[in-house]
Amino acid sequence: MDRGRKREQLRQGLLQLIQQSARGAQLPTERMLSEQFNVARETLRRCLSDLEDEGLLQRKQGLGTFVVEQAIVKEARLLSFSEEMRQRGLTPSSRLLSTTTLPAGAKLAQRLKIVPGTAVLEVRRLRLADEEPMALETVYLAQSRLPGLDASALAQGSFYELLEQQYGLQIQRANQQIQATVLNEAEAALLGVAPFSPSLLVERSTQSNKGELIEYAKSLYRADRYRLEINVLR
Repeated sequence: MDRGRKREQLRQGLLQLIQQSARGAQLPTERMLSEQFNVARETLRRCLSDLEDEGLLQRKQGLGTFVVEQAIVKEARLLSFSEEMRQRGLTPSSRLLSTTTLPAGAKLAQRLKIVPGTAVLEVRRLRLADEEPMALETVYLAQSRLPGLDASALAQGSFYELLEQQYGLQIQRANQQIQATVLNEAEAALLGVAPFSPSLLVERSTQSNKGELIEYAKSLYRADRYRLEINVLR
């Protein structure tokens, strides 16, 4: 059998092994894999290196080779976090970190189209999928537009669903900005990653079907579990 064909068979065998393994699972040792696929260790290492470059494997010095947890595609669509996770077959949940009432500063007032000094509710939530931390979210809400809002209800489900059920409001459009950043030590600890890990910062202002600006939100998404997908037409 020629080398090219044997290398392709090795690649297909490893791909099948990856597909059968759980996210984050450790693969057998190089010695075991080389015996399993009947290839030289050097050939195996080159193939493992290629799969690592493709983002399918992660090789950790002194620990072994692990299946990379596949990234969740964040589409440029107006969906809540809960809706996104459900669409991908994951169970969304939230941990309410804090709720604070504060007067809107000049910048926040401008984002929410309110008078500076107006009471604003700040809600910080850790968003999870299948009990795994995915995003750290801070939402600012003008209290006058949502009278009687019980902030503790935001620990249970989708904010957009709550708006529709309690206030008859539907989110119609949003302005969204996305940039790369890194997590500080406190943020990284909440998301279960190393300090200064890369992150996607998504800032969003949403408008209801009644034309009011409902929320200004800042969300930090784990860059190892998310990628952004945008479809454009010409």
